[in-house]
Amino acid sequence: MPYAGVSVISDGKLQSASVVVCGAASGYRLFIVDGYSRSKENTPNGKSIKSRPFRVGGYWWVILYSLNGERSQDEGHTSITLALDQDVSRHVKVQFEFSFIDQIDKQKSARIRSSEVASLSTGTSCGHHRWMKSGDFEASRHLRDDNFIIRCDLFVATAVGSFAPTPTIEVPKPDVLWQFGDLLQTKLGVDVTFEVGGETFAAHRCVLATRSSVFRAQLFGSMMEVTTSVIHIEDMAPSVFRALLTFIYNDSLPKREVDNMEEDEDEGDTDEDESEEEYDEEDEQVTWLQHLLVAADRYDLPKLKLMCEDELCEHLDVSSVATILDLAEQYHCCRLKEACVQFVRFLSPAKLHILLRTKGWKHIAKTYPDVVNELIVKLASKFY
Repeated sequence: MPYAGVSVISDGKLQSASVVVCGAASGYRLFIVDGYSRSKENTPNGKSIKSRPFRVGGYWWVILYSLNGERSQDEGHTSITLALDQDVSRHVKVQFEFSFIDQIDKQKSARIRSSEVASLSTGTSCGHHRWMKSGDFEASRHLRDDNFIIRCDLFVATAVGSFAPTPTIEVPKPDVLWQFGDLLQTKLGVDVTFEVGGETFAAHRCVLATRSSVFRAQLFGSMMEVTTSVIHIEDMAPSVFRALLTFIYNDSLPKREVDNMEEDEDEGDTDEDESEEEYDEEDEQVTWLQHLLVAADRYDLPKLKLMCEDELCEHLDVSSVATILDLAEQYHCCRLKEACVQFVRFLSPAKLHILLRTKGWKHIAKTYPDVVNELIVKLASKFY
């Protein structure tokens, strides 16, 4: 799709830029906001930031973006619209789509798949008056270092009621991960077997070696196992190793599966209180994620390790934060550590008192005094 230029907003002010004319019936425009916080302060509800005019399909267009809502009823939301920037004698039909992008140098040609079609005349606009809640946007991955980029794709009708986008061929999405997942499930061509906690797992040496430098050394390098039959894995639960293999083949974080031994124990505990079972399930999930993070570190799988960190951040509470913080310190999980520190920082005085009396926190205070000192500084900053 032809490029129709870029508009840059810095601290709420439109920066000068050259006009780009795109004569084709389709094009895309980039809208960059540098300094979101300042721009939001300078753009109250009812006010919009206007892009430089750009030409697509023989017409001049502008993008209007409001950080506090375009209308009074839209306050607390971001608004974005597309408008004609010229007088026209008849309605102009346009098919459009707005999207966030992360990096300007990674854009690819795209055709619009949405069904948003508008018929515009002089002084009218189309778009989303309540595109996103401001809080949701500020917490999203789209806002990075107080900056974000929006892309506007549009097709303009070349004749009344007709669109003429560039012919395209629908290319299927990559499915290689599904195919690798099938290899693990069907065990077709497996050439190595692992025994973990009494369970056996069949896999493919080349796949493991490709994904993990540790497996590469274990299966092909200096750490190569002498035996060619079964490799024994110590200090790991079967459910954790199963999840490890699933990630290696599918590149996604799997759900926790109960080990056979756990199932047997559950069958013998049918008289337990249901609320206690729910608590145990949550506790077991946290423990499983911690063990999976350790396994990811052990086998040099940094992406899986980050996924586990992200999941553990969702399970932080007074009863778990100390053990999770201990894990973060041991395995150098900077993001997870920061999440734990921030969680403790914003605890109520009553809950903070409960936390400080737990065995887990006493262990943190004894083992990691630097962490406690860091937390004291952050707690003190709340009052200044």
